[in-house]
Amino acid sequence: MNESPLVFVGIAPHPPVMVPEVGGAMADEVCASIDAMRDLAGRVKACGAETVVLISPHAPLEERAFVAYDGPRLRGDFANFRAPQATVEAPLDDELLDAIEEAADGGGYSVVRLRACGLDHGTAVPLYFLLRNGWRGRVVALGYSFLSNEDHVRFGRCIRRAVEKVGRPVAFIASGDLSHRLTPGAPAGFHPDAHRFDEEVVEAIRASLLQRVVNIDQGLRRLAGECGYRSMLVAFGVFAGSEPGFEVLHYEAPFGVGYLVAQFACSNLSNQ
Repeated sequence: MNESPLVFVGIAPHPPVMVPEVGGAMADEVCASIDAMRDLAGRVKACGAETVVLISPHAPLEERAFVAYDGPRLRGDFANFRAPQATVEAPLDDELLDAIEEAADGGGYSVVRLRACGLDHGTAVPLYFLLRNGWRGRVVALGYSFLSNEDHVRFGRCIRRAVEKVGRPVAFIASGDLSHRLTPGAPAGFHPDAHRFDEEVVEAIRASLLQRVVNIDQGLRRLAGECGYRSMLVAFGVFAGSEPGFEVLHYEAPFGVGYLVAQFACSNLSNQ
């Protein structure tokens, strides 16, 4: 039985169109992903997670450092997507963030705090679905860097050590979309081989073979125009040492972008 305070690890997509206030009627085309996010939020709640750590590809980037949104409360909205009334807000878990900074420093990495900065949509979309589906707790919101792939896995291990030190139930969610080039008219243009990236990621998770994702052909990754790979690498580092609980909750690509909701690890559900 997994006794770690790291109770859940997974991946979530972040298209603003999934937020009903943004997508309107178009949200109906991603209703299966919305349902999968409701499922994911329910699992996070059932695991008893008091804090959720999110990492997003759309946070401000630092070349040689990871970033973290500073509190005491983290706020975001969808004003950039014509829905300022859709908002998210949660308290920062400053104790855990301090522990992440300490563990990262011990591993040779820096964490830069972002002050007076609203949450990016890569963070806000998953948080929206957690909050709208009843999860309540504290948040740590991170962004990745231009460091190597292996550095991102190692940073994930730093996060894992910090969670173990703090000792409270924590969930980790990697925010990211897969290929942006799946159909003619897709946001990043069309590439006939882009689907192979998504297929490899989805099949690897279903087969419980995360190393296949780590070792994926980097040329294929680049041509896919993805924005979730390094988020997943951090998640794999966080996951290391957990009992596997792999499950693809849903995958679809209605607008030429791959949306994946998946679980890597999930503790025994609490009695709620």
